[in-house]
Amino acid sequence: MAIAQTDLVGNEWTLIGNNVTSITFQTISATPVYIAVGSNSDPQAAGITSTTPGLVYQQFEGEVKKLLADLSYDASPNYIFARSISGRSTIAYETP
Repeated sequence: MAIAQTDLVGNEWTLIGNNVTSITFQTISATPVYIAVGSNSDPQAAGITSTTPGLVYQQFEGEVKKLLADLSYDASPNYIFARSISGRSTIAYETP
């Protein structure tokens, strides 16, 4: 697996896990990020809007090989999104 790094902008969800069952990621900026999980690659179709709060991860926090089902109430989540709480944030995550 490779590691990718993405800059996130507030109110804009970015897909960081496409059709996956688990993920490893870490917030590497001082600005925290929201994480949301859904069953569709389009955040709005998955019910994730610009006002959806998501799970909060502070600087240097993250998950290692975390099952998406453990991060969501959705029965079959396969897509994970991230966005900055405010301003800009940076997240590192594994890619297939």
